[in-house]
Amino acid sequence: MRIIIDSGHGGKDPGASGFGMQEKDLNLIYARLLAVKLENYNMDVDTSLLNDNYYSPEELTNRIKKSGATLCISCHNNAFNGTARGFEVIHSIHTEGTVAKLILEETRKTDFPVRRVFSRASTSPSRAGEDYYYIIRDTYPEVETIIVEFGFMDNREDFKLLTNPVWQDKLTAAVAAGVNKYIYSDINGKTKIQGNSILHPNQLKAALRAVNGGANTGVVDIYYDIAPIYEIKADLAFLQSIHETNWLRFTGVVKPEQNNFAGLGATGPNNTGLWFSTVEAGVEAHIQHLYAYAATASIPVGRTLYDKRFHLVQRGSAPTWEDLNGRWAVPGTGYGERIVELQKIVLEKYPIEVSDLPEIPPSTHWAKICHDELRDAGLLLNDHTDTLDQPATKGVVFCLVNNLRKELMNDE
Repeated sequence: MRIIIDSGHGGKDPGASGFGMQEKDLNLIYARLLAVKLENYNMDVDTSLLNDNYYSPEELTNRIKKSGATLCISCHNNAFNGTARGFEVIHSIHTEGTVAKLILEETRKTDFPVRRVFSRASTSPSRAGEDYYYIIRDTYPEVETIIVEFGFMDNREDFKLLTNPVWQDKLTAAVAAGVNKYIYSDINGKTKIQGNSILHPNQLKAALRAVNGGANTGVVDIYYDIAPIYEIKADLAFLQSIHETNWLRFTGVVKPEQNNFAGLGATGPNNTGLWFSTVEAGVEAHIQHLYAYAATASIPVGRTLYDKRFHLVQRGSAPTWEDLNGRWAVPGTGYGERIVELQKIVLEKYPIEVSDLPEIPPSTHWAKICHDELRDAGLLLNDHTDTLDQPATKGVVFCLVNNLRKELMNDE
């Protein structure tokens, strides 16, 4: 899932203002920090709109629609009359605002004042039934756009927090956590088909060997190679194949040589279902069938459609495993729940080894972007990357201010 971030306003459009600061400058800080936070969740983030450029409404919305993103987050800061304060998220009138609500819930945990999640319909008779805010209205339905108002910059209390690097870090982390929960976590007690796996491949291999010692555990790796292309949870997809094939024993009507790991098209002894020439093709057909239920987009570019039953599925009709009840299997009562329960059993019975864990790269410091830009501009003479959290000496401050003074004199 690609996410594009818009740093609201820019160029000749400064946005709101408060206590001598323009909104476009504050927005850019938040947008850049948010991009880093989302990338730390291994999300595909488009940062092409993180700049101080002016875009007309048509140009901006066209760029968003052409980005290939599914979600757009437009970063803003509010202003009213100095009395209002708090965090808000605005979503389309055509959506339930699930991602907006999750973001607000995560922000509430920071103890920053929150106001509301809301949508607003256009008041123009010519736009009846459409959204009020053009960036939401003119990108729908290609892209789901939300506007995040981090706070009221003309409110003294909010402004003090909004310009504090600690709170900037907290608030952007909360937004990223809300988005991550929207994409990858369970909602309303159900388990999404798309998202990140919980189990490590070695846990599944250990479980498979314990039940069926002669099984080819390499199938697990194939699931983990292909499922992420479709944003399908590889662990649950493989566990579904375990459920359908009796731990790859193929004791039902489907036989091993069919490479049909999900019983696609199998209805009985007289119809054993689809055949696939390779294990990889069979696994991808299984993943594609799950994708047909979970998503509405076309299959990823460059992939071959192996699932001959793909077009028989009502697209997007089952975004969770529990929604597959009565769809994948008839009557299917408890079908999805059993697969999710298998995940819990494997997680508890085959704990992950420390050696299985990948090395986690260090996250980017929130101030590194500003540090690097100051160095590129020649305003900061030395590299301070290793000391970004340490207080600046008077000498560093004097040099930075003096360089700014000289730059301002050159501009004159």
